[in-house]
Amino acid sequence: MTTISLPAVKKVALYQIALLLPAAVALLGWNAVVAYSALLGGLIQIIPQAWFARQAFRYAGARRVQSIVSAMYWGETGKVVLSAVLFTATFLLVSPLNVGALFSSFVIMILVQWFSIFTVLKR
Repeated sequence: MTTISLPAVKKVALYQIALLLPAAVALLGWNAVVAYSALLGGLIQIIPQAWFARQAFRYAGARRVQSIVSAMYWGETGKVVLSAVLFTATFLLVSPLNVGALFSSFVIMILVQWFSIFTVLKR
């Protein structure tokens, strides 16, 4: 039994999705290509990061250090591979694509992630 509580990392992905979906719907009224490009860019950031968070925070406690380190390595590897696969699939399968909206949304979701982590850990 561990006395250290696990961080609320699941909330971060939920915050990101809660911002991404209404933004994509709002963009839909302006331009459908921009809307789905922004949605895809956000999801390309959220999905691998959620994978990493799930892997990295599966274990807790001093007795599980080896498992924690191993899970973090696998989580980071999976995050990089997932990001590469999702970007590649998007560029190969989605046409037309607004690359500016895709990358802007990706970067904005990184900023939302940082802000969310700061907010969650501050509590």
